This record gives sequence, C-alpha cells and structure tokens, in this order.
Amino acid sequence: MAIFNGTDLILKVSPSAGGTDAKLMHSQSVSLDVSMDTIDITTKDSSGRQELLAGLTSFSLSSDGLMDFNPTTAANTEFDELFVQGYTNRTAVTFTFTLASTSSGDYTFSGSGIITALSVSGGVEDAPTYSVSIQGSGALTKNDI
Repeated sequence: MAIFNGTDLILKVSPSAGGTDAKLMHSQSVSLDVSMDTIDITTKDSSGRQELLAGLTSFSLSSDGLMDFNPTTAANTEFDELFVQGYTNRTAVTFTFTLASTSSGDYTFSGSGIITALSVSGGVEDAPTYSVSIQGSGALTKNDI
C-alpha cells in the first residue's frame, strides 16, 4: 500500500468546452464524493428486515484555494475561467481527479459536470480564497495508468 502526501492530490478542470484539463491554480484542498441511492423493496415477507436495491449513482467534486486576481501563467485553470464556463456560458466542464505526478500502476478519475457553486471571500488581514463545487453529470470513469 503506497501512502502519499495529500498535497499531491489535485483537480484538473477544462477551462473551456472541449479544452484540455489544467490544474486549478493555488488549490489548497480537493474532494471527490461518490454516492448511491437505494430503493426500498421491503415487503411483509422480509421478516422484519429492510431490503434494498441499488439505485442511482452520483458524484460531486469540490476545491478551494487562494484567489489570484492577476494570474501569471496560462498553464492552470483560474477562477475567472470557471466563472465564464460555469456561470456565463452555463455549460458542463470536464475534469480529472488525479495525483500531480502519476506513474505506472496509478489511476485517475475523470468525467464531466456542472459548476453548481463558486465563491470568493476575503477577511481582514487574511488571504482571499475561492471555492468551487461541481455536480457530476453522466459517468465517473476510473482510468488506469
């Protein structure tokens, strides 16, 4: 079992429809959540025990990081690109949930989703931060490297 530093886990998002996934700039945390609904099929013949069937699966991603209003690199996805794609254009983004550096035997998760929330905040004497939430649409794919 290979344990790694959580700093190496990143979320890459395509800043434009059909574009190439790029790392979210200055991210501090990333999260991938996968869930499954259940369908209750309990009957009087279930001997007092609940019985379930698997239902719809879903997934969501989130990330937060430090806000940069004056980005200096085009190699990363910036907050303003997420704003244009998710809010202005109202179109799905593609993403890859991965390690920063992958090697043989590693895997990634990829798919597409809708940006459901974007926020920017800044407190007194504090670094400004952003957060983004993405609700998955369609399949979440595991890709072996």
